[in-house]
Amino acid sequence: MLTVDEYMALRRLISSERESEGAALAASEPTADKPKRRRSKSARSSDKKLSKAFQMANSRYRLKNGQLRSGRTQSDIAKLAQRLKKKM
Repeated sequence: MLTVDEYMALRRLISSERESEGAALAASEPTADKPKRRRSKSARSSDKKLSKAFQMANSRYRLKNGQLRSGRTQSDIAKLAQRLKKKM
């Protein structure tokens, strides 16, 4: 466990390294902020379907305590979710 003094010294060291790498200069330069592009309706719909499919796949392949069923992996859950989404 670090003492308060060691912690503060470490923080000063990290901030001085960031400044030496030019982070302070880069932060002061104005950057061209592009407005966020609105996602298409189909992309949002697809995300909602995949989210619902993951909920269904997790409920099917997990136990009540949250562990995976025997012989199942997270890969199996993702594959099932993709198949369920396709059927929606």
